[in-house]
Amino acid sequence: MLYKKLQIPINIPLSTSNENEFNEFDYGTIKSIHSLNSERISNIKFFFKNYFSSKISKVIEDEIFLFLNEIIPIIFKSKFKIEGFYQLFRFTNEILYNFPYIEILAKKTFVYENLSKVFLFSGYLTNILTKDIKLLDVLQPEYAMRLNGNITFYKNSFDKVNSNIHDEEIVLNHLRQNQRLLKFQILFALINHEISIKRASQELSLLAQASFDSCLKIVEEQISNKYKIDSLKYSIVAYGRFATLSMTSNSDLDLVFIYDEQAKNEEQNRRIYIELFRQIIKFLSVKTEEGFMYEVDTKLKPSGKGGPVACTYKSFKNYHEKRSFSWEKIALKKTRVINDNVFNFKIKKLLDKLNSYPISENKVADEISMMRTNTKINNKDSIKKETLKWFETKYAGGGQRDIEYLNFFKEKKTFKISNDEIEKKFLLVEKMENLYFILDQIMNTCFEEKKQDHLPSNAINLIIKETNEKDLGSLKATIMSGKKELYNCLNDVVESAKVLKHD
Repeated sequence: MLYKKLQIPINIPLSTSNENEFNEFDYGTIKSIHSLNSERISNIKFFFKNYFSSKISKVIEDEIFLFLNEIIPIIFKSKFKIEGFYQLFRFTNEILYNFPYIEILAKKTFVYENLSKVFLFSGYLTNILTKDIKLLDVLQPEYAMRLNGNITFYKNSFDKVNSNIHDEEIVLNHLRQNQRLLKFQILFALINHEISIKRASQELSLLAQASFDSCLKIVEEQISNKYKIDSLKYSIVAYGRFATLSMTSNSDLDLVFIYDEQAKNEEQNRRIYIELFRQIIKFLSVKTEEGFMYEVDTKLKPSGKGGPVACTYKSFKNYHEKRSFSWEKIALKKTRVINDNVFNFKIKKLLDKLNSYPISENKVADEISMMRTNTKINNKDSIKKETLKWFETKYAGGGQRDIEYLNFFKEKKTFKISNDEIEKKFLLVEKMENLYFILDQIMNTCFEEKKQDHLPSNAINLIIKETNEKDLGSLKATIMSGKKELYNCLNDVVESAKVLKHD
């Protein structure tokens, strides 16, 4: 009978006092690892060997035990050793039947010090590390390839991927392997204190652009050869983090695809561009045995979540001139054309024109009021509402979305308060915006989708260091009071706008 891998959370829970919290996981294993906190090294080694000895092949038993004997004393020295042992357990559990990985790991004892840093940071990083033997190279003390803040570094790496292979899945796997290696290098540089959080975000943005460019180049060539087209007239507009070059380790790519309509062969023209855009999405986001690179979100297109994947120049223009919501007009101000094409000049000119149109403060205020009313109704009707964690800021009241609106109203000077008060409030906005950026970046190095109630200890320490907070309690207090003050501030601004509307 094959060994069944354990189902346990991505990061270890803080305590085992509430068994109900772990009812979907192996509670006994979590409790056993917590108990290692007071054990000696010899007992910890015995726990690991005893657990895995009955589950591994005798062929690789010596390699596994050598690895455990060497790395356990390294993790034992850490203040947060239980978190490290938990990730060591998850890592070993995951690679147990990957014999080539285990054989190489046993020989690379010089990477164990850096490997322990990964285990002591987060389960998300540990997960990435289990996917590919080549990632161990990044952990070498003298790893040759160093980040230089230039997209050429990433493009050169993607240029080595052979796109002439006829089997498309092989090409997709090679792209994913390459992107994963580069992403892991960025994240390890961050946790190893080689780069700052801001620099890591910049590097992740360069990686996203290079990944996109590489996929686009292959797809364009495919479509051009298939339909015998010399010049494709389309633009791809990025929104959100990709547009502002502030990517996190698992940000989506928010994209809108626009093509130039032609009276001649209109239907064929439409099919060609929809095929082009679907192929781009496939190359970026379809899941193969090597995973995927980026989720692609296209809901910001004029047809919303439904409808065709692409829109014509005319439909994009008409939508934003006549039918788009105010929040869409605000979002449009932070966009970027991300492909290189002769059609781009026309799109950039259109974006400049659309962004020059005034946005009604009253309509923005009405949309915020409606949004908050709908949220209250949804919360009331929801049978089981998942509470946002203290470190989540994107959709929280007083979070990132509220800051976007406050910055809009600041530009419009829609305040019925003194200039001194405005200055104080926007010092807070600036402070919280920076804090949210840091939180968001680090949270995404710890989780993929489902989030637990806490961040790992070393992740918290990195946040505290970059925000100059005293400790975790002080950090939480700053966040909670900041959210509340920003939420109330936006409420006051919305009410002021309503009063001005009726005066």
